[in-house]
Amino acid sequence: MDMNLIQQKKYIINIEDEFSQQQVILVTVQSMGLAAVQDYHKWLSDNGFDPVMPDPTNDFVAEYYGVKPLWSTDLSQGIVVKAENDDDYFIVMECSRLNDGFKYTQIIVTLGGCL
Repeated sequence: MDMNLIQQKKYIINIEDEFSQQQVILVTVQSMGLAAVQDYHKWLSDNGFDPVMPDPTNDFVAEYYGVKPLWSTDLSQGIVVKAENDDDYFIVMECSRLNDGFKYTQIIVTLGGCL
């Protein structure tokens, strides 16, 4: 399919509205495990960021906002969303149907935003 024909979307998030739900999701991921998290860690490593202390920057991810995913695998894809009330960006991992217990879950993996 011609990428020029695909309608691109720019998602905006109100982090205050999402924060408590996302905290619960992240605690669940930490206790149950989620293979798709490895996709995010691989993307961090491949792009020179620290997977132990994730440090992606607003400048780096801004070029992906509304344009294309940061990564896309069978288990997940990473998209960039923008904060509603400021110029901060967040990375959201969208889990595919292949993730037991997390089918179609959207997880903000940079809950504190990007640097």
